[in-house]
Parts: sequence; structure tokens; C-alpha cells
Amino acid sequence: MLDFSNRFHSKGFNVSRKFISLCLLLTVSGCSDATKKSPMAGTAESAPAGKAAVVANEAPAVKPEATEPPAVKPMESEPPAQVAKDAKPSEPSQPKAEPEQGMTKEEAFAQAQKLFQNNDLEGVVQVLEKALPGNPDDINLLLSLAQLTTRIASSDQSKPDFEKYRKAGKYVHQALAAHPEIAANPAVRNLASGVLYNEACALSVDNQPEQAIKSLEEAVAFGYKTLAEMDQDKDLESVRALPAYAEFKTKAEEMIREQAELARIQIEKEVDELLADNKPFNFNFELTDTEAKPIAKADFAGKVLIVDVWGTWCPPCRAEIPHFVKLQKTYNEEGLVIVGLNQENAADDEAAVKLVQDFREKNEMNYRCALIGDDTLQQIPEFSGFPTTMFIDRTGKVRAKVVGLHDYEYLETIVRKLLAEKIDGAEAGSNSDK
Repeated sequence: MLDFSNRFHSKGFNVSRKFISLCLLLTVSGCSDATKKSPMAGTAESAPAGKAAVVANEAPAVKPEATEPPAVKPMESEPPAQVAKDAKPSEPSQPKAEPEQGMTKEEAFAQAQKLFQNNDLEGVVQVLEKALPGNPDDINLLLSLAQLTTRIASSDQSKPDFEKYRKAGKYVHQALAAHPEIAANPAVRNLASGVLYNEACALSVDNQPEQAIKSLEEAVAFGYKTLAEMDQDKDLESVRALPAYAEFKTKAEEMIREQAELARIQIEKEVDELLADNKPFNFNFELTDTEAKPIAKADFAGKVLIVDVWGTWCPPCRAEIPHFVKLQKTYNEEGLVIVGLNQENAADDEAAVKLVQDFREKNEMNYRCALIGDDTLQQIPEFSGFPTTMFIDRTGKVRAKVVGLHDYEYLETIVRKLLAEKIDGAEAGSNSDK
């Protein structure tokens, strides 16, 4: 069984980074949509009071397995916004009212929010299904149902609900049939890749391998790429027994290579546009890091500096940390430095420092962090949420600002371009305080 949480299979497709807003999950998450490009606000958890909501990137949870999730696709906000990762279906704390027949979509979402607050995902799905007959082609309903049904199906790792996997697949097919244009949407592609893989597993277990391999083909076409897992997943035994499986693998490998090259070209283009469109602004800091040592922007004159504004309370912030750890390790010798600037939800600075220290140790972070106040955030034009990442070149200029969770390849491309720029020593020193 596979874990697609935080996977965002959308590489290699020349599409806009604007995303469909899933109404239910925006509602139950309770987050702002403050970013400019059709955002999907993420789960803010316990954000510091008065701060902008998380601008995040989380993919739907799918069949669990202890495999490391790959990088997530760059974007300015969250992909089909999802319920909190720790949410599991359970009995509601209060008796749930029987949903009315023929309710409108708006009524369904309102009632679903209350059920979600009681951690009753089954009830949420039941309510949304009541609204579906009157809105059979509604993208938000169909994709929300696909996502939530998959999460429920995966709640018991020892006994996944294959019937619900098939039901989730039906919702995805229904949405794609009603709105073929959404097949180019990165968020939809991410959702579909996982849901269709699980549908294939359900069909295989039900001894329908020919149908299962068709679902696998669709999953790969939507961006699923971990082919090695197919050779190990016990739910796909009947598929692997097919003579056509070897040919399918060969074609899938070729498709993945083509998608990877298209992704590389697309990311290069987007990063070039990002750097070209950047509006420079002054940003500086002189702080004390979480190890009680002074840290300032001027310390890194002549370096390429990433400043990650984040918090340990923020799911997409946490999800992006492994990317920064890898970048620091890979490009340290070439002149890259990363600094995390934190706003934490804690009683006082001492407690906040402890939160960051514990997180750094647990996640083996190889770069420094420091607490910041509103005065630092106010230096960032149009600050809209966490994480916000700034890329500062060797002259001290802020060359790019991105909001939300991004995949490693996107971040790395920005870093590589800035590291490759040549400047003289005088320029680096004179501009280090900008």
C-alpha cells in the first residue's frame, strides 16, 4: 500500500499554477485565501494570534505505507485543500442530525463543517453525498468526496476499505468526465494520481486485473511515478501476473522520463519569469538565534541566502524543511546559507525557543533559526502567510519571494541560478546590508 500524503504529481505539464478551490476543505480548515493566485489556504493549526493563515500545499492522504514522500510541487498555495493530516474518522462527540434530503451545496458544506469539527468524516461524506444529486457535475463536491472517501478508506492501515477506494475513483472519473479541462490542473492531477492508483489496487484485489491495469495507466498519466512500488504492493499481485504488465511498465517508464524532462523545462521557465518579474525590496535582520548566538544578514555577505519565514505549528512549513536541509547539505560548499525566521505560538520567547530547538533536533536541521516579531514581517511587502521564502543573492538583494510549500526541484532551480551569477568582491561587501 502506498502513502501519497504530501505528494504532488503535476510535473511536466505547461499549466497555470492557479488552483481550484475546494469549498468544503477551505471551510473546515478555517484559513484565509489571502494569496493572489487563486489560493487554497492550508491548515493553520495554532497559528500565532493575529498572523496570516498558512498558505500551504498538502496532497490527499492515500493508502498508508512507510515510504518517504517525494517532493511536493511548487505553488503559492495549497493543492486540493485537505483536512488535517491527523484527522481520523471516529464517533462524533455529539449525536449527528440526519441530513435533509435534497439539501443545497451551501447547506451541505455548512453542516459538513460542524460534523468535521466533531472529527466525523463519515458524517461529512454522507452530507456531501446528499447534495450531489442536485449538483452531479460540481467539481468541489466530487473532488472533496474523492479526497475524504479515500482518507476514510485508509484510516485502518491493517484493513483498507477497497470498496471506498473504488468509490473515490468513481468520483474522480465523474469530475473529469463533467469537466475535462481540469485534467490539466496540477492539484487535480495530484489527487487523481493517488486515487486512481488505489482504485487499481481495489480492482486487483477484486480479481479484475485488466481493469486494474487501466487504472494504473491513468494514474501514471496523471503523474504517479513510483513504479518500483508496483512490484512490491501485495494488492497488485493479480496485475503483475498479467502478460501485459511488462509492456505497461516499459511504457510507463518512458512516460515518466518524458514528464520529468517537461517538468525540468517548465520549472526553468517559471524560475526565469520569477526572477525577471521580481520587485526588489529591502530586507534586513539582526537577531539572536535559538542557540543564543547573534545572527544577522550582514554575516552572510557574498553568499546566496535563503530566508524561510515559518513556524513549527504550520504543516506546509514543516513539510518543506527536508527540502531546505537537502539544499544546505548539497550547496553549502558553493556558498548557500539558509536561515529560518520563526513566529511561534507559545506563552513566551523561552517556550518558543524550546519548540524550535526540539523541532530542529528531531528533524536534523543543519541551519540556524531565530525568533522574529512583527517588525521583521513588516519588511516583507504584501506578506500573506506561512511559509514565505526569500532568496537573496550574493549582493544582498532579495531576488525572489515565494509563498507556500514548493517542491525541491523548484527551490533548487532558483538556488542554482543565483549561485551561478558572478559578482566581484566589492559589490558583495557593499550590498550586504540591503
